[in-house]
Amino acid sequence: MPVDDPSFPLSDAAASEPFLDIERESLSKPPPAPDTDEDQILILRQAQYDFYAKRLRFPPALASFASGNLIPDNLPQRTVLGQNVTPSAHIVRGVKFMILTFSFIWFCREFVRESHLELDDTMHLQQFRLFFFLPCLQDTLCFFALGRLAYRRGVDCVNFFFPCALGACFMSWLGYIPALRVSFTEDSIKDQWTTETYVYVIGLAIFVFGLIISIVVTAAREGLLFGRFLELVAVSLLAVKPLLGAEDLHLHHWFLALLLGFHVNLRQWYSFMLQGFLWGVYINGIAVYGRDGLVGCAEVHYHATDLNCPVYWWGDDDSR
Repeated sequence: MPVDDPSFPLSDAAASEPFLDIERESLSKPPPAPDTDEDQILILRQAQYDFYAKRLRFPPALASFASGNLIPDNLPQRTVLGQNVTPSAHIVRGVKFMILTFSFIWFCREFVRESHLELDDTMHLQQFRLFFFLPCLQDTLCFFALGRLAYRRGVDCVNFFFPCALGACFMSWLGYIPALRVSFTEDSIKDQWTTETYVYVIGLAIFVFGLIISIVVTAAREGLLFGRFLELVAVSLLAVKPLLGAEDLHLHHWFLALLLGFHVNLRQWYSFMLQGFLWGVYINGIAVYGRDGLVGCAEVHYHATDLNCPVYWWGDDDSR
């Protein structure tokens, strides 16, 4: 049996698929007995596609999106001069993930602009390309690897696409609530947080704690708890420990979503959807404010001093 990762056996992948309770008897012809687990998954996906396309009369592209992926992860095999030129499913999933990420960054920024919500107007395409594109690409590749997305369905599916779109807009929608127009910094907590803010934060903490318990129980049930715990400790030490003690430390929501999304990587559908939502929150932070540093002006001052940068201001023509 082909297995990409021992932690995620292919035979269990069907558990993460939506609408798998469609009975095979509903098909016009009963499918042949599957020879492998992969054949069984393909049969179940075909049953889903027939349900949307024939019974609900969805257009073919929409039926494919609702039942599986808009673009198949496994492309038809093609050879040139006897060499296989078809990318593997892992590469296809990675490319689709990058396309979705940068497309959503553009979409989220335009949506926030048109909705007249809070937005950093000083960041334009040139600034994003020069200062943020490469770090965002690195974040995307790290999230794809640590988040185990190479061993999931492609992100062009219902379970990831819509939670990601919701997360990309959710943080900006919170701006409509006056009590949440605050930051998660020491000064903001002391001076700006109100009773309503604490109520919202405590409610969110309870919800997040419940999700964490659910994920921990699932990981323990599958025998993955120890390995996942070591990953959490290692990533936290590498990503957070060096920042502790910084005077201007500001844990932006893009960073928190990225850090949490690494570890919401179980194969269950709710874990996949939560991972999509967290990636949408990351996209919101990048699209609205840019990938600002975590230690504020201290980092900028260090680089400016180290490189002997002159003090200057960008003109209107250069900032666009």
